[in-house]
Formats: sequence, C-alpha cells, structure tokens
Amino acid sequence: MHRHPPLLTLILGLALLCSTSAWAEPRLLRGHVVKLGKNEETQPAANAQVTLLGFGNPTVTDSHGDFKLFLSEELRPGDSITFEVKLKGYRVWSPLEGRAQVPQDPRTQVVEVRLLPAGSKRFLSDEGIEGLLREAVVRSKEQVEAGDKPRKLELGRYISEWAQRYGLSARQVKTEVDRWVTDVDRSQGNEGKRALAAFAQGDYAMAAKTAGSSAESKLQQLEALEQQRRQLTEEVVRDLTLSGDANFSGYAFEKALVDYARALEWVSREESPEQWARLRLNQARAHRELGRRLGGSAAHEHLREAEKACREALRVLNPERWPGTWAQAQGQLGTVLRELSERVGAQQGVLLLREAVDTYEQALKIVTHEQQPVPWADLQLNRGTALLAQGLRLEGKECLGRLKDAAGAYQRALRVYTREEMPRQWARAQDSLAVALEEQGRRIEGAQGDKLLEESVAARRRALEVRTYKQMAQDWADTQFRLGIVLVLQGQRADGSRRRQLLEASLAAYRSALKVFTPENQPQQWALAQASLGSALSLLAEQVGGDEGRLLLEDAAGAHRNAMRVFSRETLPQQWAFAQLNLGDVLWAQARREEGPAAVPLLEQAVEAYQEALRICTREHLPQEWAQVHLSLADVRLTQSGLESGEKRRALATGAVEALNRVLEVYTRESQPQEWAQVQSNLGMAFWELGSQEPGAQGISLLEKAVGGYRHAQEVYTRERQPHIWATMQGNVGEALRELGQRTQGTAGDALLTESEEAWRVSLEIFTSGQRPEEQEWARAELERTRQLKVQRGAAVQAMP
Repeated sequence: MHRHPPLLTLILGLALLCSTSAWAEPRLLRGHVVKLGKNEETQPAANAQVTLLGFGNPTVTDSHGDFKLFLSEELRPGDSITFEVKLKGYRVWSPLEGRAQVPQDPRTQVVEVRLLPAGSKRFLSDEGIEGLLREAVVRSKEQVEAGDKPRKLELGRYISEWAQRYGLSARQVKTEVDRWVTDVDRSQGNEGKRALAAFAQGDYAMAAKTAGSSAESKLQQLEALEQQRRQLTEEVVRDLTLSGDANFSGYAFEKALVDYARALEWVSREESPEQWARLRLNQARAHRELGRRLGGSAAHEHLREAEKACREALRVLNPERWPGTWAQAQGQLGTVLRELSERVGAQQGVLLLREAVDTYEQALKIVTHEQQPVPWADLQLNRGTALLAQGLRLEGKECLGRLKDAAGAYQRALRVYTREEMPRQWARAQDSLAVALEEQGRRIEGAQGDKLLEESVAARRRALEVRTYKQMAQDWADTQFRLGIVLVLQGQRADGSRRRQLLEASLAAYRSALKVFTPENQPQQWALAQASLGSALSLLAEQVGGDEGRLLLEDAAGAHRNAMRVFSRETLPQQWAFAQLNLGDVLWAQARREEGPAAVPLLEQAVEAYQEALRICTREHLPQEWAQVHLSLADVRLTQSGLESGEKRRALATGAVEALNRVLEVYTRESQPQEWAQVQSNLGMAFWELGSQEPGAQGISLLEKAVGGYRHAQEVYTRERQPHIWATMQGNVGEALRELGQRTQGTAGDALLTESEEAWRVSLEIFTSGQRPEEQEWARAELERTRQLKVQRGAAVQAMP
C-alpha cells in the first residue's frame, strides 16, 4: 500500500496633480545649480537633471544652471523636499543630502543647489559625517529579525554605500567617522545672559527714552528665547527619537516605546503632521516586534496597537505632500496586517492579507526601482510574503496564482539583493523563493510540479552558501529544516532508488538542523524537527524490509514521542494533535510488519492516537489536517478488517470507505493531486475488501468501484513518472478484474480475465526492469494464477455438452 505520512503544517505611478483652479498659472519652484571650484568660485551647472524625490517630473538646467519644477498645490511653504541632481562627475554639496524646504514665496525666491566634484574631501565635513551616522541609525532597524539577538551596528555597509554615493573610498570615510566621534567625545558646551534697568535719576524724559529702549531690548530677548525654545524642543524630540532608535536596535522594544511616546508629547499633530506620523510609525515598529516575540493575548494587543499607529499616521499623511513617508506607512501597515493574519481565523486572515498586499502595492507606486532600489526590493520581499500567506489559505487556481505572484515578487527583489553586496538579504530572498516554489510544486502534478520542487531545492542550497553553520548557525538550521521538507516531497513523488536517496538526504538535513535546535534553547523548533524526522523515517521504512525497516520505525516512534515532550494539548494544541497523527502513522506501519494477534494492540493504539488528534483537528478550523487524520484512520480500519471476519470485517471496511469519502471533501485533484491519488488508491482497496466478501450484483458493483479507484490513482501515478507505484496499481487492477471475470459468465467473463492477464503482464514487465525482486515474484505468481484460471475456464467450456 502506497501512502504519504504527513509533514507538520509548518512587501501611483503617482501622477503629480498640479491643479490650476486656485492659481492663474502653475506653481513653479525656481532653482539654480552651480559647480564649486577649489577657491569657492562658482560656475553654472548646465544640463544637470534635477528631480524632486517622490514627485518625479524631472527637468534639466539651462546654460545658466537655472531650472523650474512644477510644485504640487499640496506642498506648503516650509515643507521638506529633497532634490536629486545628476551631473556626471559631480555630487550635491548643499543643501546637505539635497534636503531643503519649500520657499515662503516660490514665485520670487530661488533655491540654490551647489555641486562638488565627486571624491571631494569637503563631503567629509562634520555635517556630512553626522548625516551619514544619522542615516545609519535609522536604517539599523532593518537588521532586527525574529529569533535573532542584538548585534553590533553594521557600520561598514553604510560607510561603503555612502562613500560610493560621493565618489570617495570607504577607507577615507571610515577615517573621518573615527575623527568625528573622537572630537565629539572631547567637546563641551555652555550658555548664559544678563539684563539692565534704571529709573531713579529724576530726568523723566531720559527715563522714558531709556525705558522704551529697555523694552525694545527685552522684546528682542523674548523673541530669541522663543526661538531657543523651539530649537530646544526640536533637539529634545531628535534626541528622544535617537534614544528610541538605539533601544530598538538593541532589542529593548519596551524602552523604545517609552522614548517614542515622550517625543510625541513635544510634537503637535496639527503643526508638524509628518514628524508626528514618523514617530507613530516608530511606535508601530516597536509594537510589531513585541507582537512577534510574545504569545497569547499580549502579542495580539501589540499588533493591534501597531495597526492603529499605522492607520493614524496614514490619516495625517497626504501622499501628494509627503510621498516618501506615506509609502513607508503603507509598507509598515502591510507587514503588521500580515502578521495579524497569522493570529486570527481563516476568513478574517484572508481579508487582512488582501489588504496587506494592497498596501504594499500602494507603496510601490511611490518607491521605484530606479530611484530607491533597496526600499523597493524590501517592499517586493514583503509583498511576496503576504501573497504567499494568502495563497496558502486559498484553493485551486486562485491559490496557484497567488503563489506564482509571490515567487515573482521574490525574484524581483533578487534583482537588487546580490550575494556580493547584500548577502543576508540575498539568502533570505532565496529561502522565501524556495517556499513559494515548493508550495506550487506540492500542488501541481507531473513534470511541471517536479521542476518547481527541483528549483525550490536549488534556491535553498543557494541560501546555504551564505547561511553557514559557523557564521549563521540559526539561519543555517532553519534552512536545513526547510530543505528536509522539500526533499521529502520529492521523495514522495519519486520511485525506486531515487526515492530512497531523496529520503536519506532529507534525514541528513533534519539531523543537521538538530545540531542547532535543542530542547533547552529552542524547544518548539526542536520538536518540529523531531516530528519531521519521524515522518521521513516512516517513509524510508516503507522502502526497506526486515530488521532495518523495524529499526527505522522504532526511531520514528521515538522521534514523535520526543516531539510530544514539548507539544502539550494545553499549551500547543495544534502541534500536539499533529504529533498524535504522526505517532498513529508509525504505529500503523509497525502493525503491518506483525502477523496476526501481535498487530492488534498496535492498531488499537493507532486508532486512539487518531481520535485524540481529531479532538483538535476539526473540519471547520483545520480542514487539511482533519482530512489527513481521516485518511490515516481509513488505512488502519482496512488493516483491521483484514484480521477479522464476517460482519465485523465488513463494518471495518465500510468505516474505511466513509472516512475516505470525507477526505475527498478536502483533497481535490486540482489542489492536491498526490494526496487525491492516494485516497483513490485506498478507496480501491476498501471497495476490493468489501466486494471480495459480498456475493451477487452488490459484490460486482463494489469490485467495479475498486477498479475505478485504482485507475483514478493511475491518472496521477503515471507509468512515466512513478513506474513502480503505477505497476502496483496495475496489479491491483488485475486482481479486481480477475475476481470480476470469475463471477461473470460467458464471453464477458473471458474478456475480463484477458484484461486481468494483460494488467499483470505489464506490471511484471515494470517490476522486472526495475529490479524489484519481491514485487516481481508477486506479479509473476499472480500472472500465472490468472493464466491457469483462463485455461481451466476454457477447458470447462469445451467439456460442456
């Protein structure tokens, strides 16, 4: 009997709308681009391309270095804008990083942009170095990953990118960064002021003049103090934000939330909406990280807070005015919704994932591959993950469409993530691509499905080129574990020696993962790996006989019992149920190797394990797992029926048919062809069991259904791809046809026996060419028996008067 023990269920082309309804002519931003010489002399920068980042609409400077850009009505005086200027051999010197503000009167004021030759040491000013470090602090949050530990800021990566941006060497920039840090460590600061007053001389005219002068002086002081208050407020917000970022990068997320909340106390939502929104997005990040790490209701509450923060930021942000921050908020919301979907019911989860995909796509209308390649790739990666999760909750063509789209998103991200420049991100994208390919291959039969599984294995092996045991042990173990899963899938679809080779490779992968996963440090990952190891051992045991097979099954049972040391019904009910299912499969496999009464207690223990699993795996909440339990339960009922007789035997076989029909409510040929074929094969066996015991027309009908089940299975288990399994089905067809032929009189019965003989002949031919001695002997004996029946039948006909 061929079966499959289960494995554990394991990120506008935006049009710039320049309405003229409130203006007699389009609003224009006027600017002037110059090139600076060694002695501060300037020269017009002609033919330089100038763009407002986030708004598109590039223009080119004229021969005087002048340019004009259309200015969206949504942009207000004082709003932040960023220039991108492209001129061969030059980079933007001022304003710093190209950041400026919309002038108070764009019609009369001209924004000047100064360029320096690429590689100029003036880029290494204190302001430039400070800008580099602040950018590194903000981007350092990207290196936080689930299951990871705090690690030192990867400053070298940011130095290298910044140096390349300004035509400098990384060594030059690193030297200046070190100098700046040393100077700041040594510096100190101070402040102080004093005031005068007089009125007692008796010269009232002079007194009035002096008082007036004093008042004017104090008014000036008050204005200065107000300006200082605003500046101090900005510095407080900046420093609290920096403290929050530092706590975030150090994985102190609770402290980061406190810092961000304190900063928000000093920012007005009405007066500084973008800054307020940025702080809310920082809070969303911290809540999301806590939600990823906590369990139960606390995790759900943090994720809901993250969702709330993102939605509030989006209500404040206008994509016309702050496109970059708006895109960040969309991407952040998508990630939060995706993670929330993992903690809600199936229907609600699909809705959350649909919205998550939409938010990433909205962000990608602003964040383009040409202008912001790395953020674009990050969004593609996150979009792929949401599409993958969505596909896994759907069925049929819709499911495959989402999985294909997910693979496409990962492949687009890999256009930016290269092994040489971004090895960690490259490996992560390869691993994610492997999952999307694996899930497609799992659902597609034939050569196309096999090719997808091969591509999945190749992607995982590419990821392991970066994720090594010495340098990235945790990621290495995760990838080994997932490699084991897809190797088992390949093994289930293969035949003969290749099947055994793939299963042995999967065992090696699982055992590699268990070098890192331990019950003390990572109990759940350890238990998952143990359960998957047990399933692979069970599959391999089907390939071998004798003592080796028994030892493999004993190891499999031990692995599943190890998993149940961690998976309790109270704390991890789903995983506990899956472990019960897997243990039941092993007990059933052990029972099949016993004879007579020795098999009975093992089969009873298997049934108990399946019934325990069904307490958690319900049709409504876990349909796939519910179907797998019923499939396994049907196998046991069939085995039990073979040990009984009479009415009890018939009742057990009928129970098997009922269980298999339940399975077909979930497993369809379109969505899960391999599993569907297994059910059809088992239905053939169940109908054979019933039909062989039932006389008359009812028995014939049951035997015909048995033939139909086997032939349905052969639609998936083809002679070209899985010849030995196909040959086994062919032998089963021959057995059922022979029984039908014996029960059918005349030429119709003769034709059935001839058809049975041909089925056995082809089966023997395949087993002989495949060097399968046990199956070869079985087919030879049954072929001979069929031929003898034909001879006897012919002789009986001739002897008739």
